Amino acid sequence: MIESFRPDEAGGLAREEGIGTDAVWIDLLEPTPEELVEVGRATEAELPSKEDMEEIELSSRLYRDGEIDFMTLVLPALSETEKHEVAPVTFVMCKGRLVTIRYHAPRPFKTYPARAAHSPYDTNSSQEVLFGLLDEIIDRLADILELTDGRIEGVSRGLFGNGLEVEVADRRSALATLGQAGALVSDVRNSLVTIERALTFLNREAAGGGKKPPRALKVLSSDVASLAEHAGFLTQKLSLILDTFFGLTTIEQNAVTKTFSLVAVLFMPPTLIGAVFGMNFAWMPWIATPWGFGASVVAMVASSVLSYLYFRWKNLL
Repeated sequence: MIESFRPDEAGGLAREEGIGTDAVWIDLLEPTPEELVEVGRATEAELPSKEDMEEIELSSRLYRDGEIDFMTLVLPALSETEKHEVAPVTFVMCKGRLVTIRYHAPRPFKTYPARAAHSPYDTNSSQEVLFGLLDEIIDRLADILELTDGRIEGVSRGLFGNGLEVEVADRRSALATLGQAGALVSDVRNSLVTIERALTFLNREAAGGGKKPPRALKVLSSDVASLAEHAGFLTQKLSLILDTFFGLTTIEQNAVTKTFSLVAVLFMPPTLIGAVFGMNFAWMPWIATPWGFGASVVAMVASSVLSYLYFRWKNLL
């Protein structure tokens, strides 16, 4: 699908189908090979296919071909079911136009056109539109981190608010939630790295062309650095919660194991006595006496009681 955006009188971006002649931004969502060729012909750029975007190496995601800049970023997209998808998005700066190629739906591509009029960036310039879109993406990543932080806090309160009185099913659900949160934070950090490299690339291209790098690059880079620090904090927080959870679970399991071990030890002397008196030798003590059975039972009970008193004395019970 091909959608283009042109500046409107209110300072925002007007959406239209197809390739607009005065469009500053052309957005390709799951384009067909024919649509890639059509837009490439209109912009005089060789646009990458989905396979090219997925196979491209990290070191080759940012390059310049003639007067055209290509930048491939990795962006997450959250669904209504709280699952997320991560896929590459290619940004192409060519002849006063910004072309984006994507095969998933990160929210900023939907929200930015409606907010462009209130953005500090000029919608008459494709470069400013790129900065505005990157700013919207960074804001969305910040929202995702805040949402993830809230989920982590909710799980933490559920796990540790009642001590160890948590059902097994709840623990499994909590671990699944923490695992999803960890994967999402990791993907956000990866996305921030690709954005930071793209900003560095744009800064280097501006300096190489003898131009003063736009101030927006410095502002966006500062925002990315702050979010990267926040993402690192969430990673440490997740690690601490998981270590604490597994530590408490281990203590609980050790207590259960200790109980079973002590029970087994308490029954060990009676078992030994019963095994001895159960031997079929020709001569065994107490076998021919009428009180032999009672005496053996008393011996077994006494051995268990003495073992119990010994463990109590050693504070093992």
